[in-house]
Amino acid sequence: MISYEAGGRGAVMCFRRVFACALILLLTGCSASRQASWHWDEEANKKYCVRQPDTSDRRLAGRTSCRKPFYFLDDVKYLDQDISHPLKNAKIVVNKTKRKLYLLSGNRVVRIYPISLGFDPVNDKVKQGDGRTPEGKFYVCSKNPKSRFHLSLGISYPSLDDAERGLKQGLITKKEYDQIVWAIKSGKRPPWSTKLGGAICIHGGGVAWNWTQGCIALNNQDIEELFKIVPTGTPVIIEKLGTRTAELEQDSFRRQVDNRMN
Repeated sequence: MISYEAGGRGAVMCFRRVFACALILLLTGCSASRQASWHWDEEANKKYCVRQPDTSDRRLAGRTSCRKPFYFLDDVKYLDQDISHPLKNAKIVVNKTKRKLYLLSGNRVVRIYPISLGFDPVNDKVKQGDGRTPEGKFYVCSKNPKSRFHLSLGISYPSLDDAERGLKQGLITKKEYDQIVWAIKSGKRPPWSTKLGGAICIHGGGVAWNWTQGCIALNNQDIEELFKIVPTGTPVIIEKLGTRTAELEQDSFRRQVDNRMN
């Protein structure tokens, strides 16, 4: 009897260990699946894995500490502590690859915000409902203080390039094309109800994952600041990694950071 009971206890303990290991593996797999998602990159003709951004240290506004011995654009969260008035010569650069929004005053970077994109965060927007964040040169065409996502800045998508492409592909009519052209040349909001899609905005709602329909999402406290200091007409450049270095004059930026850190 003693031998039988000891054997039974051993079997129970072994089962518990196996069950615990299986549970850990299951939870780890679920966490990994939430942290990464696969998309098809049309330019590279292959799958593209996108990890969800780690937001654990990105909500600490006002930090200027660097994590690396050399200073790069991604190391400094905020350069100027207080901006309480509309910026002069403001410009917004959105880097889809880095999931960052850079706010510039002239050629000087004054804010770096973490962002989330559409549920297809890799490819350029083509048509309504594709869940893609558009790429190109736009401007802030509207400001909505009563957005369902806290606050929002409307972006002038579709652009002239998008309108020309849409007309060639038969997505829009000549009348819709002319309406888009007139709006862009007049600095107005282009039509948002065509098959090219529209209502692309920079808004709040958080940056935990790429959850929008193609918009650019920020944390609520960040869109509150951006909404206050960015006027309509502000240029907006949305791009992938590769052209940002020239736009932001990285060498000049590093010198600014060196001066602030010393």
